[in-house]
Amino acid sequence: MNWLPETLFLPVALLVSFCVTYAIRERLLCMITAAGFVRPNYRGEAIPLGAGIIFFVSALITVALLDLFRPESPRSLAPLFLFSIGGATCLGLIDDFWGTRDATGLTGHFKALWAGRLTTGAVKAIGGGLIAIIVGVQLYPGNWARIIDSSLIIALSVNLVNLFDLRPGRAGKIFILACAVILPPALGRPEAVMMVIILGSVLAYLGADLKARAMMGDAGSNTLGMVVGVTAAAALDGYFRIAYLALLVLIHIITEKYSLTSIISGNVLLNYLDMLGREKD
Repeated sequence: MNWLPETLFLPVALLVSFCVTYAIRERLLCMITAAGFVRPNYRGEAIPLGAGIIFFVSALITVALLDLFRPESPRSLAPLFLFSIGGATCLGLIDDFWGTRDATGLTGHFKALWAGRLTTGAVKAIGGGLIAIIVGVQLYPGNWARIIDSSLIIALSVNLVNLFDLRPGRAGKIFILACAVILPPALGRPEAVMMVIILGSVLAYLGADLKARAMMGDAGSNTLGMVVGVTAAAALDGYFRIAYLALLVLIHIITEKYSLTSIISGNVLLNYLDMLGREKD
């Protein structure tokens, strides 16, 4: 593959996505607020929930704008990319609209399901798993080993970002960190263009989240996790792929027993990064 054209195209995709998101951000937040879909933030102010739909909306607009000008290879990936994040956004909105906190964590939701009670968390997990399988099959048709590990990478990545989305800006920061790790091995591949499109959107939106003016909700964290997972599943290989999947499994085992927020607040560096750009609670 001639990697140079796609790599040089990354800043164009980033800039277009950033500008599109910045242009529609306030209008979209006003639309959500006018519809009454708000929740109180830590200051007791009613702010729009589910603002993370902006990532999917912005991606649709950006892909449409770039479709005539970008390299040929990302164009073939665009439908799969938009399908996966569109599905993730939809499942996240279901949890944002109708979710309750009487069952938490993957274990809690599946225990409730085993007892005969369907939760929005279970719908989100099962739906996300099915999307992960579909994407895995499309990425590696006939390669069952890769389909299985891709499905695990995607599903666990989605849940990982959801786990972090408990404080303003935290999910966005995790996504930016994931980009720093996954983008280098993805350079020259169409997945890098798709990830950068969402990165530009996150950078334009993040200020509103950090200042607690909006909550991205599961509609946002689900989408960001899906982008991380699909990019990792498509681009990572060898020991890097194995290490990433092992890290996902380890984090999920730890968070089933310990509070992620307590771990972060108890570490000086992690707490500094967590508070960066945020107003103190």
